[in-house]
Amino acid sequence: MKQYKPPYFFILFFIILTNIFFSTYFITILLIGVVFKIFLESLNHKYNYLLIATIFTFVIIETLHGIKIFTFSLISIAIVYLIIPRFKHLFASSIALEFINIFSLYFLFYIVTQSYLPFDFDILTIFIINFLIDIFIVGFII
Repeated sequence: MKQYKPPYFFILFFIILTNIFFSTYFITILLIGVVFKIFLESLNHKYNYLLIATIFTFVIIETLHGIKIFTFSLISIAIVYLIIPRFKHLFASSIALEFINIFSLYFLFYIVTQSYLPFDFDILTIFIINFLIDIFIVGFII
């Protein structure tokens, strides 16, 4: 029996469209945790075309929101090679590990964002809302 694989390319295309339309009217960096989860799946299963598509999605989101190019890619690679090996043996549940992965993505990106922007509670609330949306989607849907 074949195992179910979500339509990753369609999900990435949908995330690009939502970030294009909502970048000026709604919450910024929408669904970046879902892209990170697809990035992890492409690395674990060695889907090279999917890896290129996720990096391309990262670059489009960074360009739309005025972030330096390859910031998300470098943060994702740092999480994969530095943070995940440290926490993988601590948690028996994969859900807890995914929670830590997405939290570390948002935390590191928040630190990078605060390095060139002044502290603002609006940015903090945007990050918290995006984190909760991504935890809901990654935890229950993907």
